[in-house]
Amino acid sequence: MNKVIFQTYQHFYDRMNQFMEENKTNDSCDICFLGDSIVEMMDVSDFNLKCINRGIVSDKSQGVLMTLTDRVIAIHPKIVYLFIGSNDICDGYTLEQIINNIHDIVYMLKENLPNVRIIIATITPPCYYEAKHVENIYPACRDILKVKGLNELIRKMDNPKDNIQVFDLYKILADKNDSLSLDDTLDGIHLTQKAYDKLKENLKKIL
Repeated sequence: MNKVIFQTYQHFYDRMNQFMEENKTNDSCDICFLGDSIVEMMDVSDFNLKCINRGIVSDKSQGVLMTLTDRVIAIHPKIVYLFIGSNDICDGYTLEQIINNIHDIVYMLKENLPNVRIIIATITPPCYYEAKHVENIYPACRDILKVKGLNELIRKMDNPKDNIQVFDLYKILADKNDSLSLDDTLDGIHLTQKAYDKLKENLKKIL
């Protein structure tokens, strides 16, 4: 396994402490939503299933991997929805490092939860358009070729025999210029309610 350097931060600790408290009264769920800010900021209450949100703002694939036992396995989900990799690209990790970590996440989930269904989302592009509400920091560190390259590697993980499905969120939210539209982003990377509505509408079709 290729490992990358991962630095924890206060919000990461706070969220993990919150998860540990939740685990005391939750030992099962239908869906665990796992990933970074795109997951944490997502309201998962309207899926008509028991959903638990285990997203952490600024998280990366290594952060998910190192916390998988307490964050996911302890709550025995039937389905895990995974969105991760965007922040890895921004921090300069190679596509090989990122996809190896995603493979390790899947392997660890399958080893501990043999019947779990895993839905891996392709990552969204940032918004490359100039506007007052678009912060340049987000598109500046997310080269579109790297985003598309990682997504191609993620798509290759689709494996119905092993209960692994790729949810192509990139195709849902990327416009004809391979960018988030101005209406779909709050700040250049994070999603508006309109974008989340499109995400959830398409995700519900495969649940």
